[in-house]
Amino acid sequence: MPSDLDLASLLASRLCHDVVGPVGAIQNGLELMAEDESMAEMALELIKKSAAQATAKLQFARMAYGAAGGAEVIDPGEAGRLTAGVFAGERAALDWQWGGPAVPRVPIKLAMLIATYALGCVPRGGTVTVRYEDETLTVEATGAQLRVPPFLEVLTDGGEITDPRAIQPLCVERLAASVGWRIAVDSEDGAMTFRTEPR
Repeated sequence: MPSDLDLASLLASRLCHDVVGPVGAIQNGLELMAEDESMAEMALELIKKSAAQATAKLQFARMAYGAAGGAEVIDPGEAGRLTAGVFAGERAALDWQWGGPAVPRVPIKLAMLIATYALGCVPRGGTVTVRYEDETLTVEATGAQLRVPPFLEVLTDGGEITDPRAIQPLCVERLAASVGWRIAVDSEDGAMTFRTEPR
């Protein structure tokens, strides 16, 4: 079992990886503007797009991985908006069907993390649908060319990890366990479904 320090290091690596791309693109845009004034308009568009991506990923991470401002309950509509920001520019679309009043933060954080993890199921395009009914969270990924996302066994069973890419599925497994759940995964007819159920 990785130590708390190891997990913190892996999480930091994962978050830095997610943000360094758009931040680097902002730097490239600024350099392009400085070198060639005729490219200023194109560079500015690159900077705007990259800044929006970096902001979306940071806002998502603050709620999905962080303490969500210390709130014990979270608005599912706001969580859906932040998750949609991560989907912007991806080939898959997000269909967030969870509205209504604020709920305890663990189910919300699970929905956000599983929805973005499910992007790995549909790299060539599709839809990721999020529902929460009768205290059961369901995330379904549908697409023409479905794939098994990396580290699926970590998401369902936890265990030892050394790769920063595995921190998200491990967070899902541990969050679910903290409220007495496990994540069941089914795949059939062009769909992969993640569902919470009692351990």
